[in-house]
Amino acid sequence: MKKSLVLLGIFALLVALLPIVPPQEAEAASAIHHGLYKIINRHSGKALEVYEWSHANGGNVVQWTDHGGDNQLWRFVSVGNGYYQVINANSGRALEVYAWSTADGGNVVQWQNLNNYNQHWKLEDSGGYVQLKNRHSGKVLEVYQWSTANGANVVQWTDLDGANQRWTLINVSPSPITVNSTIVVGPGQTFDGQGRVYIAGPSLGDGSQSENQKPVFRLENGATLKNVVLGAPAADGIHTYGNAYLQNIVWLDVGEDALTIKSSGTVTLNGGAAYDAADKIFQINAASTFNLYNFVARNGGKLIRQLGGSTFTVHVNIDSSDIANMKEAIFRTDSSTSTVTMTNTLYHNVGRKWYGVQHVTEYNNTEY
Repeated sequence: MKKSLVLLGIFALLVALLPIVPPQEAEAASAIHHGLYKIINRHSGKALEVYEWSHANGGNVVQWTDHGGDNQLWRFVSVGNGYYQVINANSGRALEVYAWSTADGGNVVQWQNLNNYNQHWKLEDSGGYVQLKNRHSGKVLEVYQWSTANGANVVQWTDLDGANQRWTLINVSPSPITVNSTIVVGPGQTFDGQGRVYIAGPSLGDGSQSENQKPVFRLENGATLKNVVLGAPAADGIHTYGNAYLQNIVWLDVGEDALTIKSSGTVTLNGGAAYDAADKIFQINAASTFNLYNFVARNGGKLIRQLGGSTFTVHVNIDSSDIANMKEAIFRTDSSTSTVTMTNTLYHNVGRKWYGVQHVTEYNNTEY
């Protein structure tokens, strides 16, 4: 008995001498910068989506059975201080609380990416799930009235910690891959990168300004490329030959060029971003139409350059984009017949803006 009491006393003394460790807060919820996610409601088990695949400002955001469509995929873009923009992969537009509402029931829609506070969302832990809290209103994303129906509206509401206000983020982006031979997307084919990061191997190039680097992707006439992130190095980015459609493409660090139009066609890039180009971001080497929609461009020599000394006609259309910190211009050309139309676009510190362009149409643009 005495022996047991002695052992118990020694144990108590050792416990008393142990350092007191305060409880640790759970690691804050976070998302991968430019990662691609499904957002699934805890209560209904259904996915956040843009209704009827809308590309329009004000396209309504609802829940629907998970069908794997691009209108149910969301790219998280860090804007600092723990907040994200949440960009729809199909439309290239941002999740926002409509009309800056601060009321319970304020509707949630998609809108042109304006980087406003009503388009900023913070992820907060909630019992193994996350809540999405709006920066402007301080209210959280929820499925209205606890609905489990397809098409049920998604709104903001005071945080009640309800299951209809809790969400699971499912990262659909596969692991990064090093590309050692150009990926060719054939005529009429679609390549879906599912948010994967593609990095150029040494055989393609080092992403510098040295000429004759090879592209990571080559798009033949009628090809579609979507949901791709190009990491560093990106060699000579993407080459197009003829008509091409690109959706939700991000260049984390532009290589020689982000994209080069190599032969005539209509090339449309809807949604995405490009950062840190030493010179031009987009190069146009043949008579063509280049449509740039819902795109963010940061830090470069110029956004778009027509082949130096060429006189063929290029038509450039820019809409609902955000362009900042171009040393020289948004578009530079030596052709007297090339045109540019820019609408609904934000721009800042873009040099001469138009360099050599003789035919310019602008509407509803904002310099900031």
